[in-house]
Amino acid sequence: MGHENEGMDASMYDAENRLFVGMKISAKLQREMDNCARGTERYFKEDRPESLQIVTLGEEKLIGRFLQDGFPVNEIDNVSRNIRSVVTLITQGHRIAEDSIRIYSHSMLRVGSPGSAITGERRYT
Repeated sequence: MGHENEGMDASMYDAENRLFVGMKISAKLQREMDNCARGTERYFKEDRPESLQIVTLGEEKLIGRFLQDGFPVNEIDNVSRNIRSVVTLITQGHRIAEDSIRIYSHSMLRVGSPGSAITGERRYT
């Protein structure tokens, strides 16, 4: 019997099934990210563990982090604080409400590629 994800690259399967912690990118936040402080692009445009990722869910863009399988629930608050802190740094002080950070689990998440995180996306299907 075949697995429904047979033929998929393992990283594609992982991306579709991992939880994503992040926030929606509003038009204002997008403008601030497009005009971010020099040197802060590395926090969301590079493929590094400490960088945030841009994903698309339907028509909405989100910024945040994927969690590894088995991630300790008591660390969720630290992830939320880290995302808010990095977004505040990128946008030079944009206030991020605590309740703006959400947990997403959806097979339709599309992951942006490093270096073109805001405009370019790779679709994992």
